[in-house]
Amino acid sequence: MLIHRTLVFIGIALVTTVAVAQEGGSSGSLGELTLSDDTLQLRYVTDGDAVGVDDGRLAGAFFLSEQRDIVLSAGLLFPSTLDLGRLSIVFGPQLYAALLEDENNDVMSLSVGTEMRLLLNRRMNLALAGHAYYAPDILTFGSADNLTDLGARLELGIAPRLIAFGGMRWFEFDLVEGGGKRTLQEELFAGFGYRF
Repeated sequence: MLIHRTLVFIGIALVTTVAVAQEGGSSGSLGELTLSDDTLQLRYVTDGDAVGVDDGRLAGAFFLSEQRDIVLSAGLLFPSTLDLGRLSIVFGPQLYAALLEDENNDVMSLSVGTEMRLLLNRRMNLALAGHAYYAPDILTFGSADNLTDLGARLELGIAPRLIAFGGMRWFEFDLVEGGGKRTLQEELFAGFGYRF
């Protein structure tokens, strides 16, 4: 029951975030569609100003696998104070709420992690980006002990507001029952993003 309430809360938070961003005409918003052979993800990223975090980012995502695993996530990312030139680093918490294929196999995790982006060519908007999130046992509830979400991708601007990207993601839970792993994604992906 806790997982279902959390999913509803995250859903409301995502809708509110989109509405606030559209109301304010935020130019820092990004919508993404990511596809692989077995998965689909919709992701929305906007400025953290809506929640009082200057230069931060508020992100939400909906993930669906071929096995009908559904994962909702929401994160608040804070900018690094280091001046690293073309390399930007943000870090912060991300909440995952998952309804896995098997009945009564729900998971909620509060992870911490980072996202990085290295701008390789400003004119082409060519960049190398990656993320790393981990939730230990103490912050993972339900049928899993921990969560690992790692990814890397290459981005290319194909129009003033449109980007294309492709990369690899490794996303899994360590399950309590049987001590095995539940891999939600471990494959190449491609997608498009649109800046509002």
